[in-house]
Amino acid sequence: MSAESHHETKKVGAVIYLSTNRPLHLPDFLHEFHQSWPHLLLQKTGKEPHRALFRVGKSDFALELHHTPVPQEVTGPVVQSTLHWPMASAALAPHQAHLSVAESAENSGVLSLACDLTKAIAALLPVTDSLAVCWLNGPALNSSESFVDTAREMFGTGLYPLKLWVAVRWDAQTGALHTKGMAQFGAPEISLSQQSDADPLMVDYLFHVAQSVLTLHHSIPDGKTMDSPQGKLIIEKSGAPGRRILILQPAAQMNRP
Repeated sequence: MSAESHHETKKVGAVIYLSTNRPLHLPDFLHEFHQSWPHLLLQKTGKEPHRALFRVGKSDFALELHHTPVPQEVTGPVVQSTLHWPMASAALAPHQAHLSVAESAENSGVLSLACDLTKAIAALLPVTDSLAVCWLNGPALNSSESFVDTAREMFGTGLYPLKLWVAVRWDAQTGALHTKGMAQFGAPEISLSQQSDADPLMVDYLFHVAQSVLTLHHSIPDGKTMDSPQGKLIIEKSGAPGRRILILQPAAQMNRP
């Protein structure tokens, strides 16, 4: 069964860090969206006192401008654990406001919803004073420029832009790299054990494995071997139902007497 058929009840959404309180100019957003994704329909479906409602594809979402910074309890932990952007804290420090983007109605599939919201966000960023995006269901943090470039590149090649939705964390105590955010798609988190550091090559490899997990329509069998930049790895499964983890162990270590 594919990951699309499972999903958690937590709403899918993101926050966009803004350097100013300048209101969103809706025609600019609509124009940018149709320029970027000409085969996908974006419609404004309503307005409430503090937010605007939209539908993109088959997904309903809401936009709300907050004239305050993103709460520190959101920003602090994700900044500290973001491997690929060591200067994130300094880059986000001057932000004055934020846009929240969240599903506003029950949607059929988390993967399709994530794709639709990501395309909407990628069209919002060039027409706002944006600094970064935090995908809350990871959480995964990316600069605005990186978010737009990754969305366009990955959707252009028919792949999921997983780096925008899922984070990779480094646990120095256990010597493991692991994903955080796969559970939002009903998929297992992935852990790569016996690592000496957060090697970017192996971080990319984890995203490659995660892409395979989300696109396969059957589970990866326990004991299966996989090729990696560090040689062959053996898959072990652990965790309770609904909290499954795929642990990737170096095969050479497993085969030692």
